[in-house]
Amino acid sequence: MSVESIERNGSQPTPEAPWPDFAELEPPRIVDAFPPLNAVQARSIVQDRWERLVAVTEVPMSIDRVWQALTTPDEIRHWLARCRGSLTEIDSDVLLDFEDGEFFHCRPVVAEAPQNDRAVLKYFWRWVGVGPATRVIWELDTTSSGGTKITATEEALNSPSDWRSWNGNGWPGILDQLAGYLRTGTTWRWPWRRMGPYVQIELEATPYDAWELLSKTESLRYWLQRRFGSFTTGDKLTLIMGDASGVVEMTVHRHVEPNQQFPSYLPWLEFGLKRASWPVELNGKLYIEPAGVNRSLFQIFVDNWENLPTELQREEREIICGFFRDSMVRAQNLTSPRPTPSHPHGWS
Repeated sequence: MSVESIERNGSQPTPEAPWPDFAELEPPRIVDAFPPLNAVQARSIVQDRWERLVAVTEVPMSIDRVWQALTTPDEIRHWLARCRGSLTEIDSDVLLDFEDGEFFHCRPVVAEAPQNDRAVLKYFWRWVGVGPATRVIWELDTTSSGGTKITATEEALNSPSDWRSWNGNGWPGILDQLAGYLRTGTTWRWPWRRMGPYVQIELEATPYDAWELLSKTESLRYWLQRRFGSFTTGDKLTLIMGDASGVVEMTVHRHVEPNQQFPSYLPWLEFGLKRASWPVELNGKLYIEPAGVNRSLFQIFVDNWENLPTELQREEREIICGFFRDSMVRAQNLTSPRPTPSHPHGWS
């Protein structure tokens, strides 16, 4: 470049670059195809687990009699739960209510009354209305002796890890209750359960991310309605129940952090639950597990109810179940992409 051109353009001569011009490498950039070693490249795209439970029994009653017991609300309450709605009304909302705070929210999808020695009833249900939906199928077939073969099937996707032990042991018992009612007219209601309420809800976050968010002291104020305390082992939380029920005290007996305990290495928390009217403390556990890619199942469980006076058990159980059900919904809102308030007012 001449002196005249430098003076005219007001520029300086450019020294020769020691490296090649990387602009010549686009597109594509060669360095993009040369990532660092151990860079995170792989990712999970599917983590689904499908499970099915099938239970079978035979009864000496006609298929019409069994269908009546299976679908008539006034009869369902004798061997399973109080039925609020109609299981034969497709796409309707039905509650199978155990009248202690726990219930199944059902949505019938198929109701084929007995015809040609066969009948089918299908519905989806959610435990306490917020749990994952599973599909229930009842199949009735006339046997060669004129009785009825009853087949009950439940199918679930990404169910809790203990789903089989809960429901797998429960379905044969339910069929025995139905058979006993059909044969003798005996009213089978759930015996008083020392376990529960048990509430589960799906979260749109991985277990570790969800737990990290929900276990923070400032988060507990929102989803668990904490007034005082934290999830530190040995600490005591005072929880506002949001109505005239007052408060409940939660004592943290043990908080296991992520990656700390074999075999799952998932976090969990053991706690004690106490109210002013209770002479003893109930036991509880709060835990989380995977439920597909970038999703988790958040669960809470209480037991030891037999140590409460009989006159307190049912009413207090309803109160605690409603409180934890609402708490789980708030936890779901908090971990969802766009949190929304779960109540129309802020003082609850």
